[in-house]
Formats: sequence, structure tokens, C-alpha cells
Amino acid sequence: MERITDRAAVDEVLFRALRAIFQFERVKVETFHLTFEEIYLLQFLRRKSPRRVSEIAEEMKTPISTLSRTIDRLQKRGLVARKQDGRDKRVMQVSLAAKGKKMVMAVEDHSFELIIRNLENYTQEDIAAFIKTAEALETILGG
Repeated sequence: MERITDRAAVDEVLFRALRAIFQFERVKVETFHLTFEEIYLLQFLRRKSPRRVSEIAEEMKTPISTLSRTIDRLQKRGLVARKQDGRDKRVMQVSLAAKGKKMVMAVEDHSFELIIRNLENYTQEDIAAFIKTAEALETILGG
């Protein structure tokens, strides 16, 4: 396999990937009336819940004050719940509420159905390459 060394080519590929992800996420933002950060937080909590506010802030690389406002908005919509940690009353735990679980499933179903529909004209080899690349993105992008 040929190594990529052309800076302009890498920049173009990354921009096109970013644009595709941006547009993909934009549709979810508009469809579900949630911000990108709110969607990510709900998806994170579906995988790891409950979590301390500090753990979520670390995961999302966001200040606790900003995260608290996001949690407030989601709590007002009935999507997440907060409660004090049983061992340390100063610490708040955040978890998905039942309505939040339904919202996450709707968001993820929407994503899955869109991707499956868009992959219909690709070969199994192309789909396998897409999945392999998607799985490696965290490492490739240094996340």
C-alpha cells in the first residue's frame, strides 16, 4: 500500500470527511432538536451511566460550568436525571432518564438507517473497508 505523503491530498480528504460528518450530524441536530453536545452526552451516558459530572466533563473536554448548563437543558426536557453520589454528597451523578433512553435509541436508529440506506450500492468489500476505517478513526485522529 502506498503511503500518503501529499499534504494537500491529506488536507482535502480530512476536509471532505469533516464536511460529511458535519452534515450527517446537522441532520440529527435539526431532526431531534438537540445540540451536537447534547446528542454526544446522551450517547455517552447510554454506554456509561451513571457518571459523575467531572467524568463527563473530562470525556467531553469541556468545562464543568458549560457541561452543567447542557445537563440543565437535558434535565428540563426529562432526558437525564441528577442525584447526589451516595458516598460524597458534594458529587453529582448524571444518568439517562427513561425518556433519554428512548431519545438515544431514536437518534441511533436514525443514524443506522441512514447509513444502511447509503451503503446499498456498495460492495461487501467497500463496506468492510468503511467499517475498518471507521473503527480506526479514533487512533488515526489521535483521540
